[in-house]
Amino acid sequence: MIRLTSKTARVLYSILASVIIILFWRNLGFAAALFDVPGNSILGLSIKTLLLTLIALVLTMVVIKPKELFSFLGLSGNILKGCGIALLCVLPLYLIFPVFGNFNTELTCSVIYDRAILTGFKEELVFRAFMFGLLFRYAKTGFFWAVILPALYFGSVHLYQGHDVLSALAAFGVTFIGALYFSWIYVEWNFNLWIPAGLHILMNGAWFIFTLEGTEVAAGGLISNIARMISIALAGVITVHYHKKRGEKVFDYPIWKI
Repeated sequence: MIRLTSKTARVLYSILASVIIILFWRNLGFAAALFDVPGNSILGLSIKTLLLTLIALVLTMVVIKPKELFSFLGLSGNILKGCGIALLCVLPLYLIFPVFGNFNTELTCSVIYDRAILTGFKEELVFRAFMFGLLFRYAKTGFFWAVILPALYFGSVHLYQGHDVLSALAAFGVTFIGALYFSWIYVEWNFNLWIPAGLHILMNGAWFIFTLEGTEVAAGGLISNIARMISIALAGVITVHYHKKRGEKVFDYPIWKI
């Protein structure tokens, strides 16, 4: 590993590593081609996700000790605890959506595996554990400065879901706020990646399991956004209660520190 002593050097590496992993992510098609596997098949999607994960591990190992690697990325967190908390917080979506919508009869296992499970895991690994983690945990920047870069990019990759400027901005805004929310959850639950990953996967799952006005895009519709806000509020209440029970405070870390 490389020991970077100055904060400027750490910030610059964090940004450079973020650019590198995004460039790899956008060109992962070659991975499935190497094995002569269709890129959209379950095997092809798995190969691309595995390669992206390995790239994140390698780029992190440049500056983090190998024995601290999984802990730094939040991968060593309690999976059962993470999934349990995520399920509790997302429960409002799975209670409200069936009442106001219908089950998606055209849903396939491949869609759930790709758009919910793999997408939720990849985006949390890259945007939260890696990009946000390097800036916040390694470079020691304040929460705002650490979250702004991954949040902006996270929002920008969803612009395509809009059919006009207004709907594109709506998709950007919702996913940008989502990035702030997932990052906050990640920090407050002691960097257990499985909590934001579980939330992300289950939220994505609800968008595909049910057909409801607005669920064809990330921005959502009136009912889906009400359900989503209830879910976020519930997660906030549970998080605050968790810290209060332990005699701790939320936001007990630098926010604006550069």
